[in-house]
Amino acid sequence: MDSRQRVLQALNHTEPDRVPLDFGGTGVSTICYQAYNELIKYLGLDLEPFDPDDLGAGTWAGVVGPDLAVYDRLHSDVKMVSMGQSDVWELEIQYGDEYDTYVDEWGTTVVRPKGGHYFDYRIFPIKEGTVEAFQTWHNWPDPNNAGRWKNFRADCLEARATGRAITSFSVFGGGIFEQPARVMPMEEFLMGIASDPKFSDLVLGKMFDIYYDATLRMLEEVGDILDVWVYWDDLSGQDSPMISQGWYDKHLKKLHRKLFDKVKSMTDAKIFFHICGAARPWIPSLIDIGVDILNPVQISAAGMDPFELKRDFGDDIVFWGGACNPQGALAFGLPQEVSDEVKRSIDAFAPGGGFVLANVHNIQNLVPPENITAMFDTAYEYGGY
Repeated sequence: MDSRQRVLQALNHTEPDRVPLDFGGTGVSTICYQAYNELIKYLGLDLEPFDPDDLGAGTWAGVVGPDLAVYDRLHSDVKMVSMGQSDVWELEIQYGDEYDTYVDEWGTTVVRPKGGHYFDYRIFPIKEGTVEAFQTWHNWPDPNNAGRWKNFRADCLEARATGRAITSFSVFGGGIFEQPARVMPMEEFLMGIASDPKFSDLVLGKMFDIYYDATLRMLEEVGDILDVWVYWDDLSGQDSPMISQGWYDKHLKKLHRKLFDKVKSMTDAKIFFHICGAARPWIPSLIDIGVDILNPVQISAAGMDPFELKRDFGDDIVFWGGACNPQGALAFGLPQEVSDEVKRSIDAFAPGGGFVLANVHNIQNLVPPENITAMFDTAYEYGGY
């Protein structure tokens, strides 16, 4: 089997020759710049390190797209293809004595303390969670900007030529629910949706329109060659959902369904939904609206025991992630502890197919490179059927 065949077989709930592996195959299963730079040094690869201030729209989170040599070394069966950057926005970092800042494509000022790893959302174009305040802002990103789509199809075909399954995403920012808290303070957004149904529908509707148009354009470009279409919307924290099922059913579910129905009408690609934390309560709804894949399968969160998830939902959804606890062994343990967790996850999720092993969300800076290597080498060696 080549990598793409292996992934597609697993996505169709059939056991391939071995568990497919994803390192850097999506924008939510890749690695941050410092961890990557330490990893390539540890692996002895003669590659140029990434500059954390030269990552374009990904600079705020510090995430990178790995070199093909690293995909090869860590046995990754999946290749990510990112959209280009809008040609009306340019990364311009302002360096200060205590903080560095820049204004993102949505008009929000992000701030990084000196010596920090990431930029935080701090100064927002919309100050209050009200209909009136939201309607004063008009400088929204254009999903059809030519810069996003320049050479995009050619890039996807080049990725396909590697023999890997290819993924891409039409979200540039957070998802429909997630992005509003990046253009206004999170507490204002949450109070607004709790107190005013009109505000909920107005804000979510605007986000939907932007991402719907981007998705149409993406699938017109590459719907015939894409294997996995990636979407993210964090609806839960570590221990429980952030919103009620009732609010979701009334305001957000219909938008997710409409977007995913359009995806399914334009491509055979599987729908990948990234939801951090305690995702279990949402799985029945995700299955209902057509989601094929759950990511990142945060096994350290409430209700996310691998054996129970596989038992209860394994026939209806693919688990993509779940390799090792990023809040425990991966970051703070020994390589043998990492290996033991990887084996447990494979034992839980792999039977019958329906599993792609990946790190739980993006690997953070300061994670030891020997632990990263142990995670993927163990999966490669232990994951045969």
